[in-house]
Amino acid sequence: MPSRRLALSALGGIATALAAPARAQPARPIRLVIPFAAGGPTDIVARLVADRMAARLGQPVVVDPRPGAGGAIAAEAVARAAPDGLTLLIGTATTHAVNPALQEGRLPFHPIRDFAPIAQIARVPIVLVTNPGLPARDLRGFIELLRARPGQMNYGSSGTGSMGHLAAVLLMQQLGAQATHIPYRGSAPMVADLLAGRVEFATDALASVVPFVQDSRIRAIAIATPDRAAALPQVPTFAEAGMPGFEAYTWNVVFAPAGTPAPLIARLNATLNAVVGEAEVAQRLSEMGQPAVTGTTPEGTSAFVQAELAKWEPVVRASGATAS
Repeated sequence: MPSRRLALSALGGIATALAAPARAQPARPIRLVIPFAAGGPTDIVARLVADRMAARLGQPVVVDPRPGAGGAIAAEAVARAAPDGLTLLIGTATTHAVNPALQEGRLPFHPIRDFAPIAQIARVPIVLVTNPGLPARDLRGFIELLRARPGQMNYGSSGTGSMGHLAAVLLMQQLGAQATHIPYRGSAPMVADLLAGRVEFATDALASVVPFVQDSRIRAIAIATPDRAAALPQVPTFAEAGMPGFEAYTWNVVFAPAGTPAPLIARLNATLNAVVGEAEVAQRLSEMGQPAVTGTTPEGTSAFVQAELAKWEPVVRASGATAS
């Protein structure tokens, strides 16, 4: 039973590290696998978390970018790793809520059965933004304009099947409205066309639009989370603006391979909650437009991921998006 021996060994090592980090240096580092390239938002979050985890555990924590296939390469690597607590994944809405429908029948892992959720660390709100030349100044005015021009308004996203695209599809469904999707290869070219007025509006991650909203080059209409974002405190939530129940965000959840012992999951959960609860970490995440999520449990995280999967699968199918 080599995998069980490895898991018990890792459990003992991390437990010792938590008790006396200065005296315990396990031989093997923890690998924090991320599904996107180095330098992006997920990588920045991962390195911030890895540094603090290492300090608390007295054990090296290295970030291992595995980009490709919309995050499926990284997710598969962790799903197939030994359940010893030494290989973890920072999963996202893409890897665990969108890809199962976008790549239906082609994923070499199951998003629920093959993973043990540990903790949530951040949620990135989706924001409805418009070109400042658009007459609408608030959500009510935007909806009136949208319904007055069925199918005539263009909206941009960072790509077909992106969370920004799917958030817009969900918004159109709930409003019973129509608009034309213009996909881009990333947020930067989409924002450039929004600034130029080539698309009238977009739904995109808070982190991608914060600087443009702050200097009034684009207008933020509403934010799709229950609470306002510290980075844009003047922007109302959809609920505050008159549309309760509309929520959309990307997120970061740390997963271990399925079968990782529960005591080890619990200790990693405690460590991650302590890390994102640090004032400096929370502030840096907020400044990046990726508010920290604290105090989550493995059970609550599992329920959250399952709810997100159930929510976005039908939206992916309704969008007509498929993996390229």
